[in-house]
Amino acid sequence: MSFTIPSGADFFAWRRQQFPFFKSRICLTHASVSPLPAVTVAAIQEFATRLGNEGQFDYFSQPIYNRCKERLARLLNNGARPDEIAFAGSTSHALGLVATSFPWQPGDNCVVFDGDFPANVVIWKNLAHTHGVEVRVVPFKAARDFTPADLEPFVDERTRIVTLSAVNFLSGYTLDLPAFGEWIHARGALMCVDAIQGLGALQLDLTGADFVCADAHKWMLGPNGAAFTWFRGDVLPRLRPQILGWLAIEGRDNWFSYGTEPFHSAERFEPGARNYLGIVGMEASLALLEEVGIKEVSRRVVPLRDYGAEKLAALGCELCWTPDGHNGSGIFSFRPPSGDIAALNAHLEERFALSLRNDRDGRQWIRVSPHWMNTESDLDELAEAIADKI
Repeated sequence: MSFTIPSGADFFAWRRQQFPFFKSRICLTHASVSPLPAVTVAAIQEFATRLGNEGQFDYFSQPIYNRCKERLARLLNNGARPDEIAFAGSTSHALGLVATSFPWQPGDNCVVFDGDFPANVVIWKNLAHTHGVEVRVVPFKAARDFTPADLEPFVDERTRIVTLSAVNFLSGYTLDLPAFGEWIHARGALMCVDAIQGLGALQLDLTGADFVCADAHKWMLGPNGAAFTWFRGDVLPRLRPQILGWLAIEGRDNWFSYGTEPFHSAERFEPGARNYLGIVGMEASLALLEEVGIKEVSRRVVPLRDYGAEKLAALGCELCWTPDGHNGSGIFSFRPPSGDIAALNAHLEERFALSLRNDRDGRQWIRVSPHWMNTESDLDELAEAIADKI
């Protein structure tokens, strides 16, 4: 059944009900942190009340745990199975599960991109200290328009993983993931994707990925601290967790076996007690996204981003993006033609939730990231508020 969004004046009353944050400000910062939908708040509250009344027992938490993984597998839409998914505490944690559990050997290297968000760079660079891995950095490109050709000088027969961001956090530039996956696999390496700036907003093609990591608190509209890693099934057995807990081993029902054989599924990366409150919130938000439909979400998000970017460009604002067909995301960042950008951001924050971000050269940008519940009128209002101050 399709999700019906009211039209006309009824829409704004509906939005304030479904997304209470909009009662006070217009949210245009989904690339940073999304406000929780009312259905998610209700699900967490109901679950917390049940925990208080009935106790924190797994028997009524397990079905939600299972449903959440099933919804994530459908969202990935790349043949993923629920048993290939492990919950984590953040995108950094999720990426770290891949980085630290891979069976690195002396002389191995991995490849990262200068210009990605630090979560997908620092995790890997630290391997030089903890695992002796050579970390190769693809040089910064102002346009972020990386192609597989940029990898040529850095990938060789000892490259084991190339890790990249599906969508750049500042420019919104969207990589051609299938092309990268084909190129990387042809050279015998694996591809890890930080998908946090795409999942929940876009129909990402993740068929070429071997690992996918993301937190729920951005485009997936979920709570902070509820994240996941997906491991391709034929790669999963090669990875051994650095932290092996009692729930992460085969024979875990035999408490006194003290075995160290990792569990056969991705649950090997979930060592002990689970963050069920976060999982409940994630599951409720994913259910909402499924009801709306990711195709419909993407159909709304990308044109809204284009509309807003064009409005601000018409005001003379500088845009941190390359409008050449590879910006199929929900992100654009801008700088006003004149004036104090921090002061402008403070003024705009009275009415809008936005993000002030620095680029690699230390220049500040105001990032705009509308989601499917935003409208052209939100961006018209933003443009008017900017025009008043420049």
